[in-house]
Amino acid sequence: MRKYLIPGILLLVTSFMLAACEDWVLSTEEPIDVTEDEFLDDPAEIPFLITGVEARFAFTWTRLGLIADLTADQLIFDEVMDLATFPTYRDIASNFRGVGDQTAFSNNTIRNAYNPLNNWRLLSDDLLERIARIEGELSQDVFDRATFTGNFYGALARYMIGFYFEDFACGEDAGIGTPAADCISSFGAPIDRSPVIRAADMAVTEILPRLAAAEVVATEEEVRIINTMRARMHLLLGNYAESFAAAQNGMEPGDAPFQSLHNVQAANEYFFAAGDGRIQVIPDYRFAQYIEDNPEEATRVRLRQAPAGLVNVDEPRFQQDMYPTQASPMDFLTWQENHLILAELAALHGQTGDGLALVNEVRDSHGISPLAGPITEQIIIEERDKELFLMGVRMFDMLRFGVWNAEVLGTPGTGRTGQPVGAWRGIPIQNDERNDNPCIANPDAC
Repeated sequence: MRKYLIPGILLLVTSFMLAACEDWVLSTEEPIDVTEDEFLDDPAEIPFLITGVEARFAFTWTRLGLIADLTADQLIFDEVMDLATFPTYRDIASNFRGVGDQTAFSNNTIRNAYNPLNNWRLLSDDLLERIARIEGELSQDVFDRATFTGNFYGALARYMIGFYFEDFACGEDAGIGTPAADCISSFGAPIDRSPVIRAADMAVTEILPRLAAAEVVATEEEVRIINTMRARMHLLLGNYAESFAAAQNGMEPGDAPFQSLHNVQAANEYFFAAGDGRIQVIPDYRFAQYIEDNPEEATRVRLRQAPAGLVNVDEPRFQQDMYPTQASPMDFLTWQENHLILAELAALHGQTGDGLALVNEVRDSHGISPLAGPITEQIIIEERDKELFLMGVRMFDMLRFGVWNAEVLGTPGTGRTGQPVGAWRGIPIQNDERNDNPCIANPDAC
């Protein structure tokens, strides 16, 4: 899969250039630097637009992934950290414990992911519309690359819209002690002032057709990436036979990870929220315990001790070291995840395969000693927790396996630590959308 660094000026331009092309609910200020829309219907501009779509993926995913990890329990807002001061992070980490809906619906950290996400989806769709208008003027290679980009990234954008957001809170007890897959099914968000499109409907009507269209013009490696994306999505929805069929043809050992790429102009958000840029949030304490229990785990759960001067207690705290710089890439899909999907399906959901061998092949890729077996649900939960550390998928596992924390995590006696978590399990749709889209409150009228 080709990967691209993000030109800073390109990201600025593509953020605004299509604001007037299609009506979408989120407001945008008048652009300062733009490329006039009509000039982009030019074969010479299509590679520029392709790179813009890829760039917007990276810009969006690093923000949304961090919010997802904080909504779950891989990152925590521990108020003994000297620089942990943003109330938006505190609210997300507590699942909006003790705050009203209007606070949940006006969280600037979430707005800074939701708005770019919808813009990126628009850019992907617009690319397909443009190449349809000028198809006869494009080389086959450029047309195919644009077709892949518009469909594949448009599918990823819709996956994030449909699987990460929710219009109402699942409930106080969802996922605490018992599985709550219904929460995932209730997730969803609108597209272009539509009613909320629930995750399963988003998959069938919006995501899978675009993945199929991308597959037609994909390379062999890209086809495997597409299948791993299908396998993940079906697993989260409980479609185990479909997940198995896709994962069998998914990413395999030797495949490079599919990543979002960053640079100092379009930085990895974990650096500024959970790294040397500023340590607002830190990994939950269990990740340091994983390494203490088995030092080999340090090769895949990468941590380092936070500076003592930033910790207001005597005990050490650890910061993530998965993304140590502004330019650190982020894995989005990997062959190791594909293996763990197959292992779970074999061990827990009646599909064929050697779950133990699959798990141990993943462990071996990091130099970690094999397990003796058998593969239990708890092993699947822990292996996914470690392998998919800070990849934005933990919230789904917490719901699927019923392991949502009952209380807010952190140092006892500080902040909201120890209080019951709030009722939100997904990420609340923000007022930018709610105030301008009557279909959220009254879908029957749309």
